[in-house]
Amino acid sequence: MKRTIIISIAVVALVFGAVSYAAAANSGDTTVTATVGTLLELTAPGAQNLGTIDPENSGSASVTVTGKSNKDATMSASVSPGDFTTLTSTLQTAVTGLRGGNISQSDTIIGTVDYDVDPDTNLSGYVTYTLTQ
Repeated sequence: MKRTIIISIAVVALVFGAVSYAAAANSGDTTVTATVGTLLELTAPGAQNLGTIDPENSGSASVTVTGKSNKDATMSASVSPGDFTTLTSTLQTAVTGLRGGNISQSDTIIGTVDYDVDPDTNLSGYVTYTLTQ
């Protein structure tokens, strides 16, 4: 009789254990959300030396401007000629529709002087690059 009671208790314990395990196996959903941030990065080339120029021979430099954007972007340049008679950049004409992690645009900078600029004058000007979304 004792043996029957012990076996009965063991069977009941196993049944309740299986029922409680089955109840714990329910599933549920978890909502996951995020917001995409803006990524906008521009890397401009360093200082450029156009060499020796004169009124009949301009100086030029070819550079590459790089960036990243996770939205359609526009790259452009604005020029402050400073001491040059003229200073131009091909990126003064903006490039649109740029997007990605490896944006790369070539630019040619050209500087000129006229006959009113004295020889041995050290010239400086600025090209400012922008990348906008």
